[in-house]
Parts: sequence; C-alpha cells; structure tokens
Amino acid sequence: MMKFFQYSPCYLLLCVILIIILFLSGCSSPGINPFIPIPNSPIGPSSGSISIENGAEDTLDRTPALTISSIGAAYMSFSGDGVAWGEWVEYNTTYEDFNMVDNQNGTQFTPGLKTIYVRFKDSEDNLSSPYELAYDTIQYEFKPLNMIQIIPSEVTISTGSNYTFEAKGYDIDSNEVPLNGSDIIWEKCCGVGSLSDTTGLIVTYTAPSVSGERDITATCGPLKVKATIMVTR
Repeated sequence: MMKFFQYSPCYLLLCVILIIILFLSGCSSPGINPFIPIPNSPIGPSSGSISIENGAEDTLDRTPALTISSIGAAYMSFSGDGVAWGEWVEYNTTYEDFNMVDNQNGTQFTPGLKTIYVRFKDSEDNLSSPYELAYDTIQYEFKPLNMIQIIPSEVTISTGSNYTFEAKGYDIDSNEVPLNGSDIIWEKCCGVGSLSDTTGLIVTYTAPSVSGERDITATCGPLKVKATIMVTR
C-alpha cells in the first residue's frame, strides 16, 4: 500500500519562494546587482556660468555687461552676496541691468572688489542648485565727482521750525558718487536762521522768527550748490 507524504501549506509556500529566487538569480546578468537603485537625474536647470565684462579685471560701469550660460533655464536672477536676490527676468545669454553698487539685492554703495552671483529657474519653477551658484568678481571704481546737490533743493517751512538737508555728489552721467563728509562746508545767507553743523553730509536748518526767502549753500572743493528755503508764518 502506497503512502503519501503530507506537507503543511507554509512549507509549500517556502518552497515556491525559493524556486522564484533561484529563477531570478539565474536570469540576472553577471556582475549586476538587481537590487541597486539607479539614481534619479538632476531636476532643474544647470548652475551655469557668468562672466563680468568678458573677464576684465576692473570697471567704472556700475551695471557692467554680463555673459551668462545655463542649460534648461527659462529665467535668471542676480545678487551681490548670494543671499538677497533681484527679481526674476527672462533668461538671456547677455544682461546689463544689474546694478552692483546700489545697496540693493546684496550690493553695497562702495568701491572695491565686487561679486555678482546668478541663479536660474526653468519654466516649471525648478531652481538650479543653491549650493553651486555661478559667480564672477571685478574691481569697481566710481567715476570722478562732477557736481553736488542739496536734497531737497527747495522747501517751505514755518517760522521757528527746522528742516534737515543732505548733500549728494554725482558723476558726469548723473550717477551718485559717495562724498566724504569732512569735505562738505555748509553756510547760510545773511546770518538769518541757524545751522546745527557746518560740516558733514547732513545739516539741520532752523528758521528765524521772521518770514521770507532764505538760502543755504554746500561747498565741496571747487563745487558749490544752493538750496532755497521759504519761511512762512
């Protein structure tokens, strides 16, 4: 009389799993581990590159010509410190509207070594890597001082009140140039009214008790400018 072996369901399941594993091992290519994941491709445009004035060492232009390159970019943005950024503009391989000394977007209103950073964004708002920002540097110098102005140049105030004025310098292209406060001398006309200080970039004028038109002047070397003050009751 023949006897049949009886196996539990768990034992049969284990045998099936072992057979599947052996089958898969036999079908895999030699030297390739089927369980190693394939890394995903980077998302977003490349970090690209930027060149200021075609690699020049120095410039007098506060908005120098930039040459830009990135793969997959639809927009670009610029910064003077890599932290504070300007608005997004349409991607182009050239750009000349970033002011690197206007105290905005990470820039400072000073001469010396300047850095311009660029980042990119594609049409689906994917950003280039924030850890691999493209940048370039250049030495910047302001153009020579050509004129000075008092801000404001005209004002109306009441008798006995005061008002604060500021002296600013500009180059031949009407771009602001930083002034040394010790070079500025303030004066008032006919001894009427009073000034809080006679040197420095800022001065406060106190109107007299008598109404009328008054003048104050600011002098910086050979340059001189006047502001008009209408004193009313």
